[in-house]
Amino acid sequence: MEFSLDKTKNIITNLLSNGGVVVLPTDTIYSLSCIINEENSLKRILKIKGRDISKGIPVLVPDKSFFYEYSEHISQECEELIETFMPGALTLIVKKKSNISNIISGNTENVAIRIPDNSNLIEIMNKIKSGITGTSANISGKKHSLIKENIVKDLGDQVDLIIFGDYNKTSNNPSTILDMTKEKIKIIREGKITINDIKNTGINIQ
Repeated sequence: MEFSLDKTKNIITNLLSNGGVVVLPTDTIYSLSCIINEENSLKRILKIKGRDISKGIPVLVPDKSFFYEYSEHISQECEELIETFMPGALTLIVKKKSNISNIISGNTENVAIRIPDNSNLIEIMNKIKSGITGTSANISGKKHSLIKENIVKDLGDQVDLIIFGDYNKTSNNPSTILDMTKEKIKIIREGKITINDIKNTGINIQ
């Protein structure tokens, strides 16, 4: 049976609030999600994916205020990028606050954050008053997929719920990732937002 995100927001909110792990459509790829302060749920995601803790887990948040809640420092360039591209397919790596789990940070001092361009996800996160994990819904080492049968085959018996999305709103392009923790901004991955898109703002990147 398939469920849509807009019709199951209350169910998802309850599952996440009680430590559940769910597969959700975003504005880019499908996400394997739990709330970020549930250590057992985070460990469960690592086990499901077969993911090493050193890789860290990206975070989805509902608005800009969560960047300040989760990060020690937001630069002027960060502010400009958030205002220009978010909600959207841009992930910023910033210095984390001490309340961020080492599983999220990959045992580093950093955290990767973005605001997804999905109003249903934003509503859910506002209800639970927390960011959620935004790691791709696939086994580590395998390419992410938008094909429902692939997701069910790999993850179906290990998660609490799978929500399938609209192909017009979900993209096979992942988010672009920028490392904002050094003096010079470094591009880690080019995705849906191009390098030229970013350079056109006047912000210099490596």
